[in-house]
Amino acid sequence: MEIKIREIRAMELMGQKILTSISKKETSKLWKPFRQTLKEKDLFPKLFYSIHRYGKAVQEGSFSLDTQFEKCAAIELDFDRIDGFEKISLEGGKYAVFEHSGSVSKFQQAMQKFYQEWLPSSGYGLDNRAHFETFDESYDPFSESSVELIWTPIKVLK
Repeated sequence: MEIKIREIRAMELMGQKILTSISKKETSKLWKPFRQTLKEKDLFPKLFYSIHRYGKAVQEGSFSLDTQFEKCAAIELDFDRIDGFEKISLEGGKYAVFEHSGSVSKFQQAMQKFYQEWLPSSGYGLDNRAHFETFDESYDPFSESSVELIWTPIKVLK
């Protein structure tokens, strides 16, 4: 697992969001209508953003499968508004970034390795900002050939 530290600027994206938990398994409830709306409006973005706002539960170690969080499906647009979408702000700052290849079923293993092996020895801690993934139009969460970048917000430990 190769981790790179990247600093990004704040971004204004457009998309849709829901309040959910991991145990509800509602990813398709968000992404299917989002992608359908893009298709209907003849929008074909090069990059998709899957954004998760967990709040302080992740930092405090109290996050569980039933913890509520905001999940967003978003894209970058050159114009301000599109019916059915809202502005979604993505905070700037430092992120630990790594590539995940394979199906969503292997995602948990990659995250476990990140949190249990890399993060404790990195000199960084989690920051209370959005976590997100980026991927292109060919992404299929059930395909072993899918590739996404995982962006985890970090801060230097003192």
